[in-house]
Amino acid sequence: MDARTRLLLISVQFFFGIFPLVGKVAMESFAPKAVLVWRLLVGSAVLLVVAARMHGRAAFPPLRDLGALAGLSILGISMNQWLFLEGLSRSTAVNAGLLMTVIPVATILFAVLAKRETLTRRRATGIALSVSGVAWLFLGRDANLGGDTTTGDLLMVANAVCYSLYLVLAKPVLVRIPNLVVVAWIFLFGAVVMPWFALDVPWAPVEATALQWGALGAVLLFPTVLAYIGNTVVLSRVDASVTATYVMLQPFLAAALGIALLGERPEPRLAVTAVGVLSGLWFVSTPGRSERLAPQPS
Repeated sequence: MDARTRLLLISVQFFFGIFPLVGKVAMESFAPKAVLVWRLLVGSAVLLVVAARMHGRAAFPPLRDLGALAGLSILGISMNQWLFLEGLSRSTAVNAGLLMTVIPVATILFAVLAKRETLTRRRATGIALSVSGVAWLFLGRDANLGGDTTTGDLLMVANAVCYSLYLVLAKPVLVRIPNLVVVAWIFLFGAVVMPWFALDVPWAPVEATALQWGALGAVLLFPTVLAYIGNTVVLSRVDASVTATYVMLQPFLAAALGIALLGERPEPRLAVTAVGVLSGLWFVSTPGRSERLAPQPS
């Protein structure tokens, strides 16, 4: 993996990672479904305009690919975001951080079953280290799965599974269609479908303050437009399991942002998490000795 791709992967996790901070402020007035509708409507409009300017006619994919794009939209946008927001509202942020560890495990499982990737010892070690680092942090925060949060926890597990399938199934589509066009169209399909399920909540609540509107704007810019563009680009360059393992950076970055911006007290357990996550990412991002010595195709 080259340095630019690694930097982009880290940037994407930062964009996604700030969502709990700004999203929590926005959802003081905006219902989760309203936040999702705003993400889809604004995201699809911005991304389609940018895709059209960059790719011209190629921004309109062939009819034979529309079904695949619609399926990716359901998995990676509509169901993914809806399940997470609804699950988080019924569970806790601590549980959400712990359940994020499902993503790399499910992704490599789906990728191997689909014969898209091979589970090497090096990659398995990296995934195990990253997952263990995040689990260590959140179990120390008294994560308590089940009980009163069972419904929310199950919704977030379903969210992780949907996102994992999206990462694996998007790879062959990105070979045929430009990255930006793919993400623009999956947002468009979501924008056509999801608003009909959010008619029971106000999209512009009268009680929303300037701060909450500003937080919503930050949600639209960082974990929506910039994050999905960047995620689609890196997914076209690296294996789905590598992309999924980098997701483990999100809770670590969220904790670091909490310390920097909210004055939260750093936890000693965070150092262990940092070692686990960063060493795990090193294992999945760098080739082993056998891979370096393997003959390259001429």
